Amino acid sequence: MDSKDTAFLMEIQRLAIEMDALVDKYEMRDRFISVLVSGFFDENEFGDIKINAIYSYHLQSIFEAEEIIHFINGTFTPESEEYDQDDFDKDVDDMLDDLGIEKE
Repeated sequence: MDSKDTAFLMEIQRLAIEMDALVDKYEMRDRFISVLVSGFFDENEFGDIKINAIYSYHLQSIFEAEEIIHFINGTFTPESEEYDQDDFDKDVDDMLDDLGIEKE
């Protein structure tokens, strides 16, 4: 990741902190749900894809995480025709596994 990428992600992180402050300003902490993942896909020297990202989760339970994933699955529209729903579901499942979130 070059310095421009790092500066960009740091700016995204600053905005995420501002958003978090708004949650408290409006006293919405007990009602607010959010999943923010912003970053870049990078390929390492072995050809493996990894993500360099800023992320935050405001979720109280696995139920909320599953509902967010269900929402994403129902509203995501791919930018290309090369999209495969099974691949997307697998990617989301892999992301949750990597984060230590169990799916039932």
